Amino acid sequence: MSLDWQVSTPEKEGLDSSILNQVDDYIRQKRYRLINSVLVLKNGKIVFERYYNKYNENSRNNIKSIWKSILSIAAGICLDRGIIQSLDEPIGKYLQEFARNNHPYHKLITIRHLLTMSSGIYWNGGIHYHCPMIAQMMRTNDWITHISDIEMNNVPGMYFQYKEWDVMLLSAVIGRACGATAYDFTKEYLYKPLNISSGRWPQSPCGFSYTVMKGEEESDLSARDLAKLGMLFLDHGKYNGNQIVSMKYVKETITPSVTNASIGSLSDNDAYGFLWWLFPDGYGCRGFGGQEVNVFPDKHFVSIIQATPTSSSKSYEDINETILRQAIL
Repeated sequence: MSLDWQVSTPEKEGLDSSILNQVDDYIRQKRYRLINSVLVLKNGKIVFERYYNKYNENSRNNIKSIWKSILSIAAGICLDRGIIQSLDEPIGKYLQEFARNNHPYHKLITIRHLLTMSSGIYWNGGIHYHCPMIAQMMRTNDWITHISDIEMNNVPGMYFQYKEWDVMLLSAVIGRACGATAYDFTKEYLYKPLNISSGRWPQSPCGFSYTVMKGEEESDLSARDLAKLGMLFLDHGKYNGNQIVSMKYVKETITPSVTNASIGSLSDNDAYGFLWWLFPDGYGCRGFGGQEVNVFPDKHFVSIIQATPTSSSKSYEDINETILRQAIL
């Protein structure tokens, strides 16, 4: 499947343009003033592309927690290349802070637990994206040691809880395993092959990459960059015929974790894989404030939505459900 950004008409690709063309009016009626980009691909071709607030195809938007899904891909590439041997390796192999017996459960935490948000480390996310636990951590110089001192809430692997600790630890594991940073690895083995442009991710004082807090604007991506990630998974880990991440890992990523609904954090229709959200007929990435990558493999359909995140931001999944998907004939 070639990703040279061929452009086609909706009708040629089996979409109803009269429905797609309702997007502008819908956004106006809903007063979605923070929406910046809406992009639709069908059969690997761009069939609909809209920009707002002076954005264009080259504009880069804050990706927020879509970074988590990108980091999952990086973990898969590490596994494919033998940089990590197994997803069931204990993280203490790479993070000595979790090999010091601070807590008897630490030795049980594996890379798989980080990918499925089931480490068992206590987490309270606060409200409106203001998290006192994150603020407390950022006042220290060694974030990994700080996280390792937090109480364990559950046995690892028992319960799903969406939290920042697990993805930060995953970034640190990738960095220590490859001898660089997760950003360096992702840039070399994911971004370069996909021709994705991104500034350097910020680093913690102890040296691991992150993008979920201040300074993350350097990690901004364009709508077309995000579309490449969706198309990569739609084509089972291939980009322009080159296997970037193994088909096996992609399949595991979009398979529900056995712990993902354990504490009622997800709706009846959603599930969670390896840092990717799973829907009844597809999967995707989500970022705070309205960042979306949606993939519906049976329809060869990918949609992207970007918006400017604010402390009181909302999601805009209704655009995809009410209009974009309804255009499929």
